[in-house]
Amino acid sequence: MAYIAVNSSDSFVTLKINNSGTFASATLAMADTANVYTVPALQEITVNATPGIFRWKQLDTLSENALTTSSTNSVECTIVLDDSTFFEQQGDSYGIFDTVTGKYLTYFRLYWAGDGAGASDRYIEGSAYLSALAPTVSPDSPVWTSPITLEVVGDFTSGQD
Repeated sequence: MAYIAVNSSDSFVTLKINNSGTFASATLAMADTANVYTVPALQEITVNATPGIFRWKQLDTLSENALTTSSTNSVECTIVLDDSTFFEQQGDSYGIFDTVTGKYLTYFRLYWAGDGAGASDRYIEGSAYLSALAPTVSPDSPVWTSPITLEVVGDFTSGQD
């Protein structure tokens, strides 16, 4: 068994996004490298893959029954805001702020441990809308940070570079 370690520079978690247009898949969006940028300064990240459950009770049994329904998938993270990726465009991709306020569909790829430069870097990818942007700053945290959620449209797909 091998644990997924992220404690060295060649195995950091990496989130790449592209919102420069409509693509048939996230794989094609990631191939459009001029418009792909890496979200800098990830502090934490949570991947949610939650199938819905429909439950019911019957008079002829002592236990509930259950069926799965459509899944709700998302990626939640906290980032330290970077002026260039938060406000500026990368090629034809909008900055994070404009992506959220403009409600642009975004394609993403999340590398579990690495940035895609290695031969065995595993990832999940998909398309999503960015939401839950709430930048904050305080005397105890003198840089802007913000949660952000990628509300996944459809399924996650996984792969390996």
